[in-house]
Amino acid sequence: MDELVDFTPMFAIRSLETGISLSPFRKTSKRLEDQNWFLKEIVANDELKARDMHAKDLPFGYVQFISPRGDDICLAVLSEKSFGTKSCKQDLQDGTIQTIFSIIPMTNGSIQIRSLTNGGNQCMSTFPDSSIAIENRFGLGEYLLDRSIVTVLSKLFFFSPAIIEASAIY
Repeated sequence: MDELVDFTPMFAIRSLETGISLSPFRKTSKRLEDQNWFLKEIVANDELKARDMHAKDLPFGYVQFISPRGDDICLAVLSEKSFGTKSCKQDLQDGTIQTIFSIIPMTNGSIQIRSLTNGGNQCMSTFPDSSIAIENRFGLGEYLLDRSIVTVLSKLFFFSPAIIEASAIY
């Protein structure tokens, strides 16, 4: 990934409510790096904007979250209570837009991460469900229309430095 100039440095997506990072690879990979993401900007065309009900009110652009496992592995909305991964290119080609998100800045320094699935009416969210492990309680919920409201922690996220193994200093 180092040779890809259109990607950001690696970072983690964390819930402001729980502090837990969003990673579909938590159980399947022993590499801490796999709990992180790179950010890639998606140039919005007219077709993409037409599918976003809020393109005019929330003109923050679009991104994909790319896995350190490969430059064609993207974070994807699988259902309203589940995230996984999907081919970044395939998602753009088939038009399902499960991997397209918009980052909405909030007044307290946190962000909402709006998904373009369902017309862009939902954002990444955590949810209470004791039958699901807390680290897997990431899904979609209605996004906050008023960007100054910061009391609904389940809808707020932040980007943190990458989760990596610490190096011993001698």
